[in-house]
Amino acid sequence: MSDSVPALPRPHPLALLAAGRRAFREVPGLRAFLLKGFLLLYSVSLGVGALGVGVLFLYVVQPLMASLDTWSAGEGFWAGLLASLVAGLLWFGQFLLMAATVSVSLLIAMTLLSVWFESLASRIIAHHRGSPAAVRPFRVIAWFGGLARALADSAWLLVLAVLSLFLGLIPVAGPLLVVLVQSYLLGREVRDPYLVVRAGMGEDARPLRRGLTLWTAAIGLVPLVLAMIPVLGWALLPLAVTYLAAGFAWSGEAARKEGR
Repeated sequence: MSDSVPALPRPHPLALLAAGRRAFREVPGLRAFLLKGFLLLYSVSLGVGALGVGVLFLYVVQPLMASLDTWSAGEGFWAGLLASLVAGLLWFGQFLLMAATVSVSLLIAMTLLSVWFESLASRIIAHHRGSPAAVRPFRVIAWFGGLARALADSAWLLVLAVLSLFLGLIPVAGPLLVVLVQSYLLGREVRDPYLVVRAGMGEDARPLRRGLTLWTAAIGLVPLVLAMIPVLGWALLPLAVTYLAAGFAWSGEAARKEGR
């Protein structure tokens, strides 16, 4: 890697959240900009999430529970133990599937609002470099007009995210595969806005991505864990990913200054 492209830092989640908090405190106008995108992010993620959980309950949970009610393992201690184990595994599977559905909803919302996240990263870059021209504008009307294009550009990502839900049906290894895929996809949405903006400024972003795969998945565990906490965790999800994305941009610019 050349000296002109210093390696990006790999801070742990708490350090990223702290960096994000610092960005919103020090970058002029960033808090007001946060409010504009936050309303959209909450609306889209909650709307898609409610739809996804509703479909999941009607077409997956209810049929499985109905099948369980009519199924019998027989009589005796071991048969009762088997029935309890199956019921427990079914409830755990439903819980994990629900959390994965919420995380997919957030992923869809972040994909649709990728332009807003890129504008957020650009404002942090402009603050560090003293270059107002680096700011990417975000306008709600223009965003609405570009929704179809955003969906088309990210269709493969959304299909992969939805298909990953079916990995949970694989015995034993399924839940682990769901966690790995979902965490990486969520971490990627936290990481990429900053890298996309730097690439748009004429910088080679490919060296910046090297060695970030495992770290990306680890960062994505934060929103995935929050997706497993009903109500409170779901409410904190958009805030957490926004602070993580801002923190990554802030940390990246700080590392760039030090690497000069």
